[in-house]
Amino acid sequence: MYGLELALQHVFSDTGFGFQANGTLVGSNKPYDPHDLTTSGFAVTGLADSANLIAFYDKNGFQIRIAANWRDSYLDHFGQQQNYSAFGAEPTFVNSSWNMDISTSYALTDNLDAYCDVMNLLDTTYATRGRFPEQMLDVVDYGRRITLGLHYRR
Repeated sequence: MYGLELALQHVFSDTGFGFQANGTLVGSNKPYDPHDLTTSGFAVTGLADSANLIAFYDKNGFQIRIAANWRDSYLDHFGQQQNYSAFGAEPTFVNSSWNMDISTSYALTDNLDAYCDVMNLLDTTYATRGRFPEQMLDVVDYGRRITLGLHYRR
C-alpha cells in the first residue's frame, strides 16, 4: 500500500471565518482486476481516494459549519448477499459518493444554546455493485436527517 494525504487549516484572523481541507490518494501494487476471473480474494479492501472541505464561522455566540465529503469507489469485501456467494467469492464494491452536512448553533444565554444539524443534505444514497458498474447490488436511501434542539449547561 502507498498513499499521500495533504491537509490545510486556516482561520482568517479574528473574523471568525475559516476552513479545513484535506485530500487522500491511496493505492496498492496489487490492485484488484475485475477482468481477471482467476483471482480469488486477494486484494486490499477499503482503499479509496477521498477529499473533504469544511467551511466555518464561529464568533459572537454563533457557529455554522458546512462540510462536503467525497469518497471514490472501493472494493468493500468478497461475497455477495444477493446470491449467498453461490458463484464463489464475487467482489462487492461501494460506489463513489458525495455527502454534505451543515450544523449551526447560537448561544441564547450563557447557559443555553439552540442548535440545528442537517445530515446528508444532498440526500445521497449508499450503493454497492459487483465486478462492473452495470452490476448494481444494493441502493440504500437513508434520507436527510434534521435535528433541532437546545443544549443547557450549568
